[in-house]
Amino acid sequence: MRVLVTGGTGLVGSHAIERLVRRGDSVVALVRSSEGRAMVERLGAESALGAVEDAASWAQLREVDAVVHAAAIVAESVPWERYHAVNVLGTRHAVDTAARSGARLVHISSIAVYGRRTETAKGGPLTEDAPFAPIAEADYYARSKRLAEEILWERARELGVSAAALRPCVIYGERERIFMTRVMRVVRFGVAPLVGKGDNHIAVVYAGNVAEAVLAALDRPDVEGAFNTTNDGGITQREFFEIIGAAGGRRMRFVRLPLSVALVAGHAWHLWRRLRAPGSYAGIGGSGARFLSRENPFSSEKAERELGWRPTTSPHEALARTVRWFRSEGAD
Repeated sequence: MRVLVTGGTGLVGSHAIERLVRRGDSVVALVRSSEGRAMVERLGAESALGAVEDAASWAQLREVDAVVHAAAIVAESVPWERYHAVNVLGTRHAVDTAARSGARLVHISSIAVYGRRTETAKGGPLTEDAPFAPIAEADYYARSKRLAEEILWERARELGVSAAALRPCVIYGERERIFMTRVMRVVRFGVAPLVGKGDNHIAVVYAGNVAEAVLAALDRPDVEGAFNTTNDGGITQREFFEIIGAAGGRRMRFVRLPLSVALVAGHAWHLWRRLRAPGSYAGIGGSGARFLSRENPFSSEKAERELGWRPTTSPHEALARTVRWFRSEGAD
């Protein structure tokens, strides 16, 4: 199988390339720079220079059997127009390219499409049938990912493209530059915050396990729709930090933060970012504290049942790998 991958220098994309190459598939990755070209070629892929928001860049990419669209802006402090160009228009180009080639499309979406309030809903696991909650205008990432899925399904139906959208929760792993970067800064002195009691199972998933869901979706072109990829073993907030500490040779000490205090801090940080860079994305504010303190509300049963997704890397091993990578990069 010849597979086009976008976002190959990012987290899910790079892990997908590794696994595709390992099993013998031919991979071409769309990259923005010579540095990106060098990285994906080290992973075993061919490279093509271009940008996902540029239609001409996609025009050079023909005769592929599948498209894995993992490219996205996640947390950059840039205006809405940039999020829309990359996350929404990029997805439209991915669908159109799959249509031209008669290719299977696997789109990396996000639980953000459900809306931040839905992420903390009570009353049972959230499945792919859960209603969407309103998204704040300033939540550029969530807005763009929901619009991207709307474009995906509209164009896929119109053009007859076989498509699957994977909806991970917070992703971590080797080459991760957002969530775990902040975590490693916090725990480097052997101290970690616990928001609430710390016994809740948090909504995190290993990039390698999401990449395995990509391969599962590629291998089932007859199965279409959205799939949560949000459960790959389950660890509590306390265990998460303890495993990271142990992997780095530290015994963690914990500082308890009431949720109310964490919410105030999160909202204050969000407001400061908005004041510092008006019109640019300022993050998710207090939703980050809610994420850390609440039980993982999502179910991945559909992905397991219909795609045959079976995560093979445990959270303990995944976190140990992640810490080893950060230490090798001198970021510990």
